[in-house]
Amino acid sequence: MLFNSWEFLILLAVTFALYYAPWSRGRHGKAWQVTLALAASVVFYGWEDPRLIVLLALSAVGNSIATARIIQHKVAGDEAKVKRWTSLAVILNLALLAGFKYLPFLAGMLPFLPASWVEALKGIPLPIGISFYTFHGISMIVDVSRGEVTREGDALLSKGGRFAKGVRDIGFYLLFFPQLVAGPIVKAKQFWPQIAAKRIEDIPWKKVVRALVAGYFLKVFVADNLAEQTVLLTIGTAELSNSGPFFLLPLLYAYSLQIFADFAGYSLIAIGLAWMFGYRFPDNFNFPYLSTSITEFWRRWHMSLSAWLRDYLYIPLGGNRKGPGRTYVNLFLVMFLGGLWHGAEWKFALWGSLHGLALAVERLLGARRGEQRDERETGEQGEARRKQERRLAGPLVGSSSPGSSLPPRVSLLKKALAWFWTFHLVTLLWLTFLMPDIAHIRAFFEGALSGRTFLSGPPVFSLLFYGTAVVLYHAWGWLKEHREAVAAKLEGSSLEPVLHGIMLFLIVTNPGAPQGFIYFQF
Repeated sequence: MLFNSWEFLILLAVTFALYYAPWSRGRHGKAWQVTLALAASVVFYGWEDPRLIVLLALSAVGNSIATARIIQHKVAGDEAKVKRWTSLAVILNLALLAGFKYLPFLAGMLPFLPASWVEALKGIPLPIGISFYTFHGISMIVDVSRGEVTREGDALLSKGGRFAKGVRDIGFYLLFFPQLVAGPIVKAKQFWPQIAAKRIEDIPWKKVVRALVAGYFLKVFVADNLAEQTVLLTIGTAELSNSGPFFLLPLLYAYSLQIFADFAGYSLIAIGLAWMFGYRFPDNFNFPYLSTSITEFWRRWHMSLSAWLRDYLYIPLGGNRKGPGRTYVNLFLVMFLGGLWHGAEWKFALWGSLHGLALAVERLLGARRGEQRDERETGEQGEARRKQERRLAGPLVGSSSPGSSLPPRVSLLKKALAWFWTFHLVTLLWLTFLMPDIAHIRAFFEGALSGRTFLSGPPVFSLLFYGTAVVLYHAWGWLKEHREAVAAKLEGSSLEPVLHGIMLFLIVTNPGAPQGFIYFQF
């Protein structure tokens, strides 16, 4: 079920009305609301294919039981059993993900397997959202084993009804429908303390309206309309190689804006829906196309995934604690695996590898700049700068060494060049998300470098008309970061409802053909 479907809007209206019904204020208000939201989440997830509910239930129940056992052994002080249950639960989560997502990919690499077996494995459908709810399960298991999540300890250590309530609340965390299919990735230590009875008068309606209007505008008006043109990039390799740069490059820029509008729009909708039911999700995007380095890009793009990779992969691998060489390897490895997380294909591995290489190179160059500055700066001046750089360190690289991003006093020209380079590198790498395979990517570059002067009007028009909204959205982000007083004044002025009205008008009068969210495939 899509957020931009009539079925979902009906489900939302019914669930919201029952969620805040008069009896929800009674003694059993929390139980009613959590159970109702769980039921709505099951309907939401199983609407298109009810068989997927079985897989989702297995994941939720298995993670709940493992969490209970880990808490029991942790309270008893048996760390050996804590580690054993943690390892078993993480392995089972990864096995579930690998069985559906990576087994067909690995089978194709084994020459001794019969072709019929390989085709049968490739025919296994990928359950939607499996990567996201698997990552939620892993983060919960690890956080509980580390002692960072204890709220449900008493319920999980009890038997009978209290144990069932604890498992219910854990299932609610794993299955809550706004974040179930495509995030943001919410950690248990962020979500569990929020589980309580909710009141309709506590809803921050201004935040809800801002998130939902902006989210649906980015998805329905911008992303879905751009998708009608960017689909031309998936035509056959012969057509791509015989095209020209004035046809292909506008489509590539349009896709770069489309994938942002699509995923950022989804995240904003999810955040707004969570606010409606009394829950706060972390921000997932922070105007990523303002970035002047790949390091900064990953501080701004899909921030919940960056934080997850940092906490559960980069830091356990050693982070930056084992010397520069190991740091570069860890950065590359984390992004390589992050690429494969997006899809079991070599094109995603290539995407992650190139991002990892860029992060490692920027870190190397930044470290050298930092060493040169350290030679010149001593005393309070140097220490103040290093503290500032550590404070600004991104979610993936953690407490990086000095110089992990561009110097703060770099010239305007250098900033512009750095932004130009970063945006175009990120945009080129988005080809891996759209193209069916690497052969299509090669054909795109053959056409883009051909020098043909063929020009098609619709792609250029779509880029300028619909893409301008993304440019203006980032201009607003620049104001918030560099002209805070101006942004605050505009945000509270009468201009805001006017803009919301314009966006709603465009959503209703000029929606694109309904498209599934791009990140549903992951």
